[in-house]
Amino acid sequence: QAAVFTAKVAMADVLDAFGHAREAKRLFAEAMELKKRFNDAFWIEDFGFFAMALDSKGCHVRTIGSNALHCLSAGIADEALVPRVLQRLFEADMFSGWGIRTLSSAHPAYNPYAYHRGTVWPVEHGPFAIGAYRAGARDRVDTVTRAMFEVAALFDSHRLPECFSGHARDPAHPFPSLYPPANSPQAWSATTAFALVQAMLGLQPYAPHGLLLVDPHLPDWLPTLRVCGLRVGDAVLDIRFTREADGETRFHVERQR
Repeated sequence: QAAVFTAKVAMADVLDAFGHAREAKRLFAEAMELKKRFNDAFWIEDFGFFAMALDSKGCHVRTIGSNALHCLSAGIADEALVPRVLQRLFEADMFSGWGIRTLSSAHPAYNPYAYHRGTVWPVEHGPFAIGAYRAGARDRVDTVTRAMFEVAALFDSHRLPECFSGHARDPAHPFPSLYPPANSPQAWSATTAFALVQAMLGLQPYAPHGLLLVDPHLPDWLPTLRVCGLRVGDAVLDIRFTREADGETRFHVERQR
């Protein structure tokens, strides 16, 4: 549902940019209707979370998993519900210290070495950071980004694997245990770094208007970041971002063509 919502909103932008206003309005209206139907159908108020699924009778499957945070990054989650979802996903049964598990460690089916039942997938954490950024939860962006950067530092050439075990980060597990069948490196995990950087820097390009919105917040462990060859429409930019002593992040456009 989140992916369909995103596709409709994005295609509405594309159609509008090419002068097809009527089709754009239709797709955008469909996206907003889907958003309402999704929240009405999947939100569980006393659970404070979205259902994992609806069963054959239309009843909620009350399972805590990582799927819900994709709804935040896509924008399909009602804005009023986002803080509760974020809080739940960063509790100890979901956030291992290395990343967010695919399934709560409190679930009867949890297994830290099961592909969809407890491992941590780096590819999910780009959207997680984007979702936290959209919600204005900069502390969550920092938590996710730091975890993924530290995980990458432990693997050959800093290349993230497909997934790793969901063990809690503690003295007994000072590094993430390998998931033996995982592809390592994994191509889709390479997208994680770009999405994390986008979330930290608040980069929102809009090529039809020749516009790049920037809202950077570098964490204290990353004082400087330079982005080179960033393309927005017909323009190419080099930008340096610096975290100052007061905690604010400032930027300087070094080159614009």
